[in-house]
Amino acid sequence: MKRLISVFVLSFIIFQSAKGQSLVTAEIQKNSSLTISGSTNVVPFRLYQNGDKLSKTKLTLATAYSQNKIFLSQNQLSVVVKNFASSNFMALKDFLSLIKSDKYPTLQVQINYLDIDTISENGDSFKGNALVSITITGITRNYSIPISSKNNGEIYSVDGNKRMSIRDFGLTPKTKMMGLIKVSEWINIDFHVICKVTENEDIARN
Repeated sequence: MKRLISVFVLSFIIFQSAKGQSLVTAEIQKNSSLTISGSTNVVPFRLYQNGDKLSKTKLTLATAYSQNKIFLSQNQLSVVVKNFASSNFMALKDFLSLIKSDKYPTLQVQINYLDIDTISENGDSFKGNALVSITITGITRNYSIPISSKNNGEIYSVDGNKRMSIRDFGLTPKTKMMGLIKVSEWINIDFHVICKVTENEDIARN
């Protein structure tokens, strides 16, 4: 199944789309990661998925490039929430309970488009924003996520970070110990993607 973070490996697409290419294949590398960081009034916590959990298959994406924006087809994506791990077992257990992981086993993400701000002179990096719709426990919200990308040959790295409130999805921060421990409503989502990206040979010959 496609994963949330895989679509952010798109610096390759910018330049290939501009040259008439519209189909690429991407393969997530094991040193990629997706992290959710939060805190209580006592201690911070960190939940993560590494590249071997994010995707085990090659992904094919069709693209269109217009006015510094990249549009993607077939990009309804999922993240399996029970694939998260943490050194803080209680924080992980509380997180899975909060987002009702038994009833909603995945987080859904729709990439509306990528808005490119700047591209380096030699074309090996760019900065911009990913405009996404995120669905958690059946509630959908729209976000603009800043991203940056670099490449070395067919290997591309993409990084991004977004701070958001769990209240956006109708979720209420939990309290424990008769209110002595309070979980913050704010979380930070960080992704670091290393991916091998190649153009589709059939499209390239047309």
